Amino acid sequence: MKKKLMGKCFLLLVIISLVCTQFVMAGSNTTSVDDNTVTDINVHYKTIPEKEIVHVTKQIIFLNNNPSTNYWRGYYSNYNYYLPENARNISSYDDDDSLTFRQDTEGFYVFNFNRKVWHEESYTFYLEYDLNINKNTAVFYMSEYGDNTAVSLEIPSDFDTHLAREDYSLERKKYSNIYKFEKGLAWSGPCLVKSARSTDYSILEDTVQLQQEEVGVRIRYWEGEEEWAREMMDTTTEFLPILEVNWGIPYPVSYNITITQANITETGGYGGYNEGSKGIWMLHTSSNEILIHELAHYWTRACNFNQLWMDEGYADLYTYIALNQTTPEKAEKRKVRFLEKYESLKVQYEVPLSEWSTPDKLNSMTQEEVDFTYKKAFALTYTLYEDLGIEAMKKSNREFLKSKNQVDEDMFISIINSSSENYQDQIKNYIY
Repeated sequence: MKKKLMGKCFLLLVIISLVCTQFVMAGSNTTSVDDNTVTDINVHYKTIPEKEIVHVTKQIIFLNNNPSTNYWRGYYSNYNYYLPENARNISSYDDDDSLTFRQDTEGFYVFNFNRKVWHEESYTFYLEYDLNINKNTAVFYMSEYGDNTAVSLEIPSDFDTHLAREDYSLERKKYSNIYKFEKGLAWSGPCLVKSARSTDYSILEDTVQLQQEEVGVRIRYWEGEEEWAREMMDTTTEFLPILEVNWGIPYPVSYNITITQANITETGGYGGYNEGSKGIWMLHTSSNEILIHELAHYWTRACNFNQLWMDEGYADLYTYIALNQTTPEKAEKRKVRFLEKYESLKVQYEVPLSEWSTPDKLNSMTQEEVDFTYKKAFALTYTLYEDLGIEAMKKSNREFLKSKNQVDEDMFISIINSSSENYQDQIKNYIY
């Protein structure tokens, strides 16, 4: 959440001759707009899985360098600060007593100092609050701003942890790992933390009736992740029949489906992957859209595609088609987001789809380029779907399925053309 005003103080001007007061805005959580105040912040995030919280402690040191408050002409009396919307159990205090505070109509919190802070004086106070997590998964944002902020994050050492930025040092202790961001680093917005601890798996089982058979579904999930397991089960049982109808091909494999909750190391940074009869591995933070994509791969593999863009492009296309039948607004937003991402990255990462390959593991260096090619593959398959219509797509899908050879670009174009008008040039513009 970006906010232009992250921390502010109120300056109380004392006009003795009129015996009245006036409040004037000044300051921020680093320096004021006229460099008259300085704020140093030291933050510690500590994950406490047993309590299912991240406990956050912030030490805020405010220094008044404003010459307008010299000679007893004014002072600072309170401090404005934004806290995450999901912050709970908020408290504030200084070395002697607690601070009163309230939430302003603009969203920030106003913390009232326990004394007046005059020119060249400083005031130190503390904020504490909790963020909710699960027992074995911690996904949250470190919401910090400015460059006078030092941040540390303490997580039990048996958690697999990944941060959205990499400019930290890591201190490994016996029972915990501490990630440290030194003062002087820029904080322009929140940093996402994804952390998970693998435990013995619990099992949720059900079946789904498809056109030609009843398919068993098995969800393997960590202790405390029952809600995640239920969402995965509901998504599978709802969308398998929808995928089957829209592909025009009955469920094309002979085995049941196993879906396993996994951490980011196990998925190589991907949201999920389908290993056929071995099952689907799903990142613990992945949405049901990712699962629909992975379920669609049962059909893409059956269609004998030997090109990555066909495999992934069709999986994303049929995710859109399925969502469009259940939640059209969500499907439309996803489609627009994909196509806009493709256009925005085209100049920087343009590559023929025929040359596309994916790394075994995603990292900050490869993420964006891989994302572009996924979006380009979707742009091509969505264009075909819009032009051909679902019935022509079903016809070509059945031709892919009947192929005795792997479907390369030439065969793909030939089958598409046999189902409709001539799209050879249009397809080649994407793949070559």
